[in-house]
Amino acid sequence: MAAPHEPVSLAQSLHFWARNASNESALFQTALRVGLFDALTVEGRGETLPVETLAERLGCSARGLRSLLELLVCLDFVRMDDARRFSLAPHTATLLGDAAFRQQLQAELPWWGPMGLLADAVKSGEPVDFEGQRWDVLSHLRERLVAPTPFATPAHEDFFDRFTRSGLRTQVLLAAGQSGLLAALAEDVRTEQALGESTSTRAPGVLLEALAVLGMTRRQENGWALTPEAKTLLEGKALAYLVRSLSVSARYWEALGRLDETVRHERYVLDLKDPEVSGRFYADNSQQITAVFATHFQLSRRAAATLAGVRPLEGAAVLDIGTGSGVWGAAFARTSSSTHVTYFDQAIVLEQVRRNVAKLEVADRARFWPGNLFTQDFGAADFDVIILPQVLNVLSPKDVPDIFARVARALRPDGILVIAEYVLNERRDGPLDHLYFGFRRFMTNEGDLLSASEYAKLLADVGLTTSVCIPLPTQELVFAARDGVALPTALAPPPRPPSA
Repeated sequence: MAAPHEPVSLAQSLHFWARNASNESALFQTALRVGLFDALTVEGRGETLPVETLAERLGCSARGLRSLLELLVCLDFVRMDDARRFSLAPHTATLLGDAAFRQQLQAELPWWGPMGLLADAVKSGEPVDFEGQRWDVLSHLRERLVAPTPFATPAHEDFFDRFTRSGLRTQVLLAAGQSGLLAALAEDVRTEQALGESTSTRAPGVLLEALAVLGMTRRQENGWALTPEAKTLLEGKALAYLVRSLSVSARYWEALGRLDETVRHERYVLDLKDPEVSGRFYADNSQQITAVFATHFQLSRRAAATLAGVRPLEGAAVLDIGTGSGVWGAAFARTSSSTHVTYFDQAIVLEQVRRNVAKLEVADRARFWPGNLFTQDFGAADFDVIILPQVLNVLSPKDVPDIFARVARALRPDGILVIAEYVLNERRDGPLDHLYFGFRRFMTNEGDLLSASEYAKLLADVGLTTSVCIPLPTQELVFAARDGVALPTALAPPPRPPSA
């Protein structure tokens, strides 16, 4: 049986609610919508099935089903054997065999779209219009999250929580951020009436109660206030960052609600292969990454220090492909005063990169190269180091060999490729955060995550026959080179906090 949620801090919960909670609910709801739970035989009671067979039976994309299955295996609701054949965990079968419980789950499915309008409902105090109907999302929120009817067993409670309430928590935080409610509470204790007036919302009460359930607010004699833990977490720039990160998650909401269409037909509601959509999305993303500038810069500095331990960077020519915020290339530039970095990305993204590079005082050794990641020729033997910072996950699996070939050609004979990426374990059933990241990449028509051995094979095919994978906090580093080139074997110590 799946283990119940272990107690976690509010900081951990906030990270999950802002990043993956809506993904969790969409995962379970999509698996039910496409019939995945029903297509699997129960472990030990029938034939286990490979992804391809399941896809054929359900009329779904094999890759789409795999993105669901690997997460469900990681969460222990589905089982996978060593031959990568799947079956339903017995406790999942028991839950879904409960007809009344199954009806309750089915009844939640139509609410996804309307709940995406929670902020509008809080503002107006009225039901919202969605697809020609009126939906009382405030009452629904109260019934499901604020004052829910308890279930018969902890297992039923846990499944329903993942299926429904995870996504609701994301919407509660998003509505509280968008309305200005969190900002107002961060300033002082306020009455409900004063909060409504200052935020121009007619129904802040349900939202305040929902935030209390989340451990974010508490009622006092003179009004409402943030809890001490929430107040500490949202000090300084943290609140603005949380609101921005939730706004990014909100952009996935419709695509998550229609994920069954993508899994069945690879019909992408948020298609980041569309140049116009991609340009807007990644321009915003480069600014969003800047909001966590110090954290990303510390990771990239540690990667640069790790490489510098075996390959001095003095005078090195570095190419940062898909630079994003620019912090990876900038970290390598800061390692040596004679290192020159070329920052490659879409022109609109490079506008933000220029500002970041100037802030980090390495603009005098910077070159900005606008281009198309999917087609650009990076030259022949022009670079000592090439960095791919979380770039491969935007490529479809069939495109990865091509970019590796172009990168290998651009490396000098003793050059080193640095890949910063989310690398899966060899069973491809973890880590959980990585799988959710890959889940979003499939949903947006982007790339796939690979294991270290899968990377090693693809790199060897283009002549980079030596590779190592070293864990970084939150992700991994893969270093690759030709035979005879020394590579790091351990991560360098954490750097001092950046001065910029």
